[in-house]
Amino acid sequence: MKNLNKLLTIFVLLATLSACRKTEVLNVDYSTFNADNPTTNTPLDQWLGTNFLDAYNIEVIYRYNRYYHGNSANVTPSKLENIQPTMQIVLDGFINPYRKVAGEVFTKKYMPKEWVLFGSYQYDDANAPGVAGTAAAGRRITLYGVNDYKPLPAGQFYAWDRHRIMHHEFGHILNQIIDIPTDFEAISRGFYKQPYTSTPTDSARRNGFVSSYASGVSTEDYAETISWLLINGQVWYEDWANFANTAGKSRFIQKQSNVVNYFATLGVNFKELQREVQKYMIGIGRNESKFAYWLNKSRTPLITPAPNPAPAPVPTFKSLTLNPTADYYFKYGSSASFKAVYDAMTANVLAIAPGGRKVNFVRFDFPSTTSTTMVVNYTNSAGTTFNAKYAFNMAITVATGQIKFTVGTPGGTDGEWVANASTLATAVKPLSDYLTGNTFVADWLPVTVTADDYMKFAGFSVLNAPTNYFYGPLAY
Repeated sequence: MKNLNKLLTIFVLLATLSACRKTEVLNVDYSTFNADNPTTNTPLDQWLGTNFLDAYNIEVIYRYNRYYHGNSANVTPSKLENIQPTMQIVLDGFINPYRKVAGEVFTKKYMPKEWVLFGSYQYDDANAPGVAGTAAAGRRITLYGVNDYKPLPAGQFYAWDRHRIMHHEFGHILNQIIDIPTDFEAISRGFYKQPYTSTPTDSARRNGFVSSYASGVSTEDYAETISWLLINGQVWYEDWANFANTAGKSRFIQKQSNVVNYFATLGVNFKELQREVQKYMIGIGRNESKFAYWLNKSRTPLITPAPNPAPAPVPTFKSLTLNPTADYYFKYGSSASFKAVYDAMTANVLAIAPGGRKVNFVRFDFPSTTSTTMVVNYTNSAGTTFNAKYAFNMAITVATGQIKFTVGTPGGTDGEWVANASTLATAVKPLSDYLTGNTFVADWLPVTVTADDYMKFAGFSVLNAPTNYFYGPLAY
């Protein structure tokens, strides 16, 4: 009985203490322990609500929740300061281009309604590469690696890489809603192989894939084709295809056509979308989307078996043709300042005795990334056509697009370089002096170009005089 009384006494004391605790005011600020309190409506929550939930019915889930990555993976939460700038990237370079090109109805209907953010990449085991993004149920995109964010210019790659992931995953989203065309898989049938990591990048390109990852399975191939066409642009795709083998290049052409037609069935002009995404990439300073970058770039041809010694690198572009009488000059217009220079040159050539000469066009060939050959194609009074060639050096600053031409060393001793060049030398001086007397900016010109012609035309404007320019179609 004594023991029972003792136990009863202990229970009474515990109950009394417990009752005291219930009524005690605890002066504890939990925000010091958990800055990411889900019960609060922070300025970040308000910004996300205005720009995503209210505008598109999109919920942005940035607070750590294991449900969204499963039990087998390891990830870390996102740094709070990286959420808004990351979602601004989503808004500016992903949602806004779709809204501009596809329209508000399409964007609100198809845009994923859940965006989940994690700080690290997802690692399922120590040997597997980290997962950068996933798509699920046609409604959710998960972005990993948010803690890698850096503001521009240091964060340029981060922005580009987020778009690589977003456009890839949104490709899956669209394919989960509307199936991939049945004829796509047949384009590369027999070349898909797992694991994709066993396929080197050059082998993937030879066989018509934009990446090794695309070579693993047709569904990833489709999403990768969409993504790389958008984020790297048409010139990258053309360059990639041109350095595949003949069969691989054919597959690239077929895949692009398939993607363009697929988006057309959704009511989306893929070329317009591609241009808008590329404008964003140029806007964040992405050199790989600039004409100057590609003018300054060369690539070693993929020849199988590889010769010894290896072939010399080949510039991206073979030539740019200048012809002010061509249809595209009537379509897109011309520069009055440059037209005066060109007209003076053609008038001089026409006055060459005996009988005069008629200029047909001027072509700029690119034998290397540091030189160009100005080819003046002309016809004499007897109706015979000739070329006169003049060498110029090119000094390109990719970051600014600035380019300076200086007189170069003739590339040969035949008639085109010597006799013909000598015949026209004085007459073409207005154009030669124009080239060497100015600093130019290399760019995708004209600025009014349609989406179908974007990155197919380019040219040069005089530095600080954007209305003084010339342009023409590019050849690879």
